[in-house]
Amino acid sequence: MKIIFLDVDGVLNSEKYKTESSANCDNGYIDLSRVKLVADIVNATNAKIVLISSLRVDWDKSLELCGNDGKYINKCFAENGLSIMDKTPYISFFTARKKEITFWLSSHQNEVESFVIIDDMLDGWEELNSRVVNTNPNGYGLEEEHVKKAIELLK
Repeated sequence: MKIIFLDVDGVLNSEKYKTESSANCDNGYIDLSRVKLVADIVNATNAKIVLISSLRVDWDKSLELCGNDGKYINKCFAENGLSIMDKTPYISFFTARKKEITFWLSSHQNEVESFVIIDDMLDGWEELNSRVVNTNPNGYGLEEEHVKKAIELLK
């Protein structure tokens, strides 16, 4: 199985999007045009999505257990034919995402064929660095160049 470890802030939105959406009175914090780009990756690779965003604490596989943010994320993804398979464990506020991803990978080691991490965080990836696609939160977040790189890493 191929896995996309996906962040939300700085990936599915950006400073530009936040400025533009507030000017348009849009209450949503997810840019659906960025979710469509995630769909392009999924459609090209058959990858599954694992949420790594801090918003994952409000998301659950069971819709009834999702909070408002979790329901909103599911709605945005469903509009593009996507669903989230899982989320990384929340170990503690001070735990680096790298550790949470490594823990998730070790729990699924016989299932994962390849993976990519899509995040705007630049530092702290160490041995996972070659699997990271860094987005620009000051630009538009996830862009076509990132999609191409993610597809290459997954194939």
